[in-house]
Amino acid sequence: RGRIGGKMKRIFAIIVLLFILASLLHFLYTAFTGGSKESLLADLFLLMIVPSIFYILQWITNLIRKD
Repeated sequence: RGRIGGKMKRIFAIIVLLFILASLLHFLYTAFTGGSKESLLADLFLLMIVPSIFYILQWITNLIRKD
């Protein structure tokens, strides 16, 4: 049971990191090509929220596992 949970956590972490990298690359592309302000703000929002949600999910799963 612990191995499966650890593998799922690792896969989820890799997916989140790839999403953050894609958002960062899109942000830089939009910034340097003169994209809309709305797109830049959306990317900044994603770059702040996605890591926060990932951290909170890890914190919650650790709390559940300790019980």
